[in-house]
Amino acid sequence: MSGPVRRPPLAVVLVAISMLALGETAGAMMSWLKPEIQRYAAARVTANAQAHGFSGSAEYDDEVRDRAIFAAEAGLSFFHVHAEGVGLVLFFASTLAAATVPWRRARAALYLLLALGGLFPLGYVVYGAAVLEVGRDAGIELAERWILTPLGIAAIAGLVGLLLVTARRRA
Repeated sequence: MSGPVRRPPLAVVLVAISMLALGETAGAMMSWLKPEIQRYAAARVTANAQAHGFSGSAEYDDEVRDRAIFAAEAGLSFFHVHAEGVGLVLFFASTLAAATVPWRRARAALYLLLALGGLFPLGYVVYGAAVLEVGRDAGIELAERWILTPLGIAAIAGLVGLLLVTARRRA
């Protein structure tokens, strides 16, 4: 070896491993606790009836409740899948940055963008919870606008930045 071997900062590795662990745990818990999750979601929707636009008609309100519960469960499911994948991507991309990016400031910027992007799956937890509290459409919009979009942009910027830096280095 011609020089010292670098590794990603422990904080970045912690984010990657935490996302993997949370994603795996969420998958197991969703299967095991499905009836409890559905009861909790139904209770939260009923408690926030005005936010969901309940009309007093049983048929309409049941449909609204079912759609909100489905959206909350979808948020948990998206979290499970994305946490597993994004955790791996973060781990490997940050390791690649440590090994190939020679400039300290560039590495630090990439680590920051990648770590923020690694938190992207948490937006789906917000998505699921917000749907229950503020209504289906408002909850989805809140999670997409304030959590998922900024963290997704950070992830994409980090990966594109890593690609550009490694391409520049090869040229």
